[in-house]
Formats: sequence, structure tokens, C-alpha cells
Amino acid sequence: AGRKLKRRRSFFVRNQIVALGLGSNLQNPIENLRRALTEIKKSSLFEVLDVASIYESDAQLPKNAMSDWQKKFLNSVVLCKITNVAGAPVKPDELLHEVKQIEVRIGRQSSERWAPRLIDIDILYWNLEAYHSEQINIPHIRLCERPFALLPLLEVWDSQEHKIELKLPLWASAYIEVKPFNTQKSKKYFWPKVVGILNITSDSFSDGGRFLNSESLQQQVLKLIDHGADVIDIGAESTRPSATFISEDAEYENLNWALDKVFSCSKYFKVDILISLDCRRPAVVRRVLDQHRVDFLNDVSGFADIEMKKILKEFQIPAFVMHSLGVPPNLELTLDQFKNPCIQLEEWWQDRNQDLLSFGITQDQLIFDPGIGFGKSKVQNLFILQHLQQLSKIKNDVMIGHS
Repeated sequence: AGRKLKRRRSFFVRNQIVALGLGSNLQNPIENLRRALTEIKKSSLFEVLDVASIYESDAQLPKNAMSDWQKKFLNSVVLCKITNVAGAPVKPDELLHEVKQIEVRIGRQSSERWAPRLIDIDILYWNLEAYHSEQINIPHIRLCERPFALLPLLEVWDSQEHKIELKLPLWASAYIEVKPFNTQKSKKYFWPKVVGILNITSDSFSDGGRFLNSESLQQQVLKLIDHGADVIDIGAESTRPSATFISEDAEYENLNWALDKVFSCSKYFKVDILISLDCRRPAVVRRVLDQHRVDFLNDVSGFADIEMKKILKEFQIPAFVMHSLGVPPNLELTLDQFKNPCIQLEEWWQDRNQDLLSFGITQDQLIFDPGIGFGKSKVQNLFILQHLQQLSKIKNDVMIGHS
């Protein structure tokens, strides 16, 4: 009994990294997974470290299951560090209670075993000693029988110092293509990164003048993060038609002030914030980069300026390269109304992409932005948003700025 007590105590003192398995096959499964990830991020118990790809699989069913139970699943794994504001170690049963509360918030209701479900969150693996009770088994008792759980787990746990202490089944090997339950990494579904827009301007069309003091700016940053933003895009020049002119000095001062406040907010509230700098003036961009960390550059003129290209090459920062026919946009100047706008965008991207590559900028830096609202009619904007699959020939990441 003494040895058992000692082992249980050691369970709670080491660094706690946990893998949560997500699964859904009811209503809109991809939206359910995205909602689950957002709720996990909001929880005070979790700090999200990594998220696996989304996997598709057949449902695991009992014999003679009803035909309407045979719905394909979407699955993934979220790797988390367990935190606790009170400072006390979190126990497995407390963790189980938290994930069940998340399921309830998303809308899961009681159902028969094996039945389709809106959301399922399982505690798959912990980097601590095995734990077993009537309510929970860690590692998950069926983990090595379920490729839709094990494969995404292996994908994210690979980066951890602690190795998985499981006897892996043969099908887990990469060279074996056909997995049980037809499990495969999805070619259709993915985790998008959400970009929150923060305009430090007096006349932007939707929020001009709203975030020009420290309190309102920091409240908006926290609101954007709470609503799921992975990146905060900060701009201090309005590019709407008839926008007020702002000097380069004024633009820099506004950006410098705003970034100071954002990073102060990040440090105080202990939240990680990726920053996108929305600026098309090379002199301003250089001054900002001298003072602040920037994770993305966003140029609404598509990095046509040679000095902007030099900055991209020198700093090797990922960049949103936007299509436009002029900044600010001219409502009379649009893509050809008689041709498919998606095809025209693909042709433009081929030329612009090759131009940037020939300048010495790397392919993995470039993110294509079709520029909704810039150089397109309302009908063309709507067509592009409804037919994004027609941009599939573009192999770079795509950023849709539809606000």
C-alpha cells in the first residue's frame, strides 16, 4: 500500500503534457472540431502546444449497427500543457471533468455507445505514469486499436522530449499505406489560422477611431484572441476609397505605439500573439522591424515595390501577397467581367509568384491573398468566396481577408 501511494504521488509532480483526442461525425464535423479546439484554448487548464492534422475514417461500429450510424468521422489530437492558476497539480479526474464540460458546451448529449456523436474528447495519453480508475484509463485502453486516434497522436507527440511508451501496431509504420477503418490524413479538411484585424486608424470603414487609446486597444486584442484569433494584423493606414492621407512618420508612430501596447498586453496576460504588420511603405516597415518582432508582413499592393521585395529577402518573414488593381481601390477598375475571376487570379499569382522567387524570396514565405474588395466587382467578390476550390492550383497557403 505504501509503494502504491508513493507511485500515485509521483504522478502529479512532473511536467504535465496531455494529448486530447477529438472526434465528430454528426451535423457539421469540421465545425465541431474547430469549436472544440477553441473551447480547449479558452480553458484555464490548458495551454495548447500543437494540433495534429485532421484525419478521416470509417466509424468503429458493433455488429448489426443501424445503417444511419455508418457516418464517417473526422478526428484530430490537441497536445496541451496542463496549467492551473491555483498552482496545485491537476488530477486526472479533474481533467476528465473539464473535457466533459467542454463537450456539454458544444452540445453533446447522452447517447448509446458507438452511436454517432456531435463531439467526443478523449484523454489519450499523458507523459506521466499510467493511471486507471472506474472513470478513466490513461493511456486510453483502446489507443493502439484505433488509427484515427494513434496516428494524429504520433504526429504531435514526435516533437516532445518524452517518447511514447507503447507497443505500436505494425500498421502505424509510415510505409503501410492502408490503415484500419480506412483512416487517412484528410485532403479536404484542415485547421485554418484565424487573423484578427486591428485598425489603428481614424477612418477605416468598419472600426475607424475605435482603438486609438490604450484601454480600448488592449480590450480588442484580448477579445480577438478569446474569439479564436491566431494572428493579429495591425495597420495604421486606411486603404478604403477616399481615405485620409497619413504621413510615413505618423503611420510609424501609430504602429510603434500600438505594438508597444499589444506586446505589453501579451506579457501581462501571458498570451502568445503572432503579429502581422499591414503596411505597404518600405521605410515604415524597416523602422518597425528595427523596434519590434513581426511574424508576417502584409502588403496590399502585392510586394510590387522593389524595396518591399528587398525587405522580404533580407528578413525572410512570411508574407501575405495581395492581389489588387490599385490602392485605394477604384470601383471602376476591376477584373475582366467576362472571364472567370478565379482563373484571372491564378494567372496573376503565377506571374507574381515567379517574380518574387526570381528576386531570391523563398516559396515557403509566400501566402496568396485574392484581395476581396480590391479590383473586383461585388459579383466577382461573391463568386470568388463561393468557388475557392477553383484556386486549388495555387499550392501556397491562401489568406482570405473577407472583412
